[in-house]
Amino acid sequence: MATDFRALLISAGLLPSEAKVYLAARELGSSTAQHIADKAKISRTATYEAIELLRKRGLIAISTVGKKKLFIAEDPDRIVSYLKKEQEKSQNTLQDIERSVDALRLLSGGTRPTMKVYEGEEALHAYFDHVALVNPKEWLEMTNADNVYDQIDEQTLLKARKSLQTIPASRIYLLYRGTRKNPRAGANFAKLPDSYGNFHGNISIYGDHLALITYVGKVIAVLVESPILAQTMRTLFWAAWESAEKEK
Repeated sequence: MATDFRALLISAGLLPSEAKVYLAARELGSSTAQHIADKAKISRTATYEAIELLRKRGLIAISTVGKKKLFIAEDPDRIVSYLKKEQEKSQNTLQDIERSVDALRLLSGGTRPTMKVYEGEEALHAYFDHVALVNPKEWLEMTNADNVYDQIDEQTLLKARKSLQTIPASRIYLLYRGTRKNPRAGANFAKLPDSYGNFHGNISIYGDHLALITYVGKVIAVLVESPILAQTMRTLFWAAWESAEKEK
């Protein structure tokens, strides 16, 4: 089966006009722009534009004979060399961008966080339903277990937590103080030292999201979407986890 050289050159990154001009020049050998244009069946203006692009790519050479400018397509090996250079350039560019992603996010203040506030029993359902919807690779939570059960009816809490059954227990990491109840089998637990002091809230990190919850008085849940803030709190969570007492 005959090779479609024009399609091959286009797939290599050349414009259709460049592919036509290069192939015409290869067939003609050293030739004028007009002859190349006639052979490629494109306008003389488009031919000159394609020649200039090919020259920059190192795929066509120019010589002068008398008052005439003649053009000759370089050996096809040059195409291979050109593609290798472009591939290397693209790889370097990709690596530079990957290294700069965090800095790019910070431009103009980074991505503006979005925030939603819920109150009462609705706050619990909104929080747990959102964690289940995000379905994170890991769900990190720091809480005062005593506050939770002092302020919230146990059955109400268990009902709200039903949506979390879709998240594997192995992804759950609970850092707590006080006495926990109804632990989920297979989850990861660690108890904060009393020397850290008391607190009366809950912080949860899941994916690019944070949940800030207070169980004292009216239950209030603030759900925040911010990759930067989530990663910051995730780092602090793991720092606290390292000094906490792990449970088997």
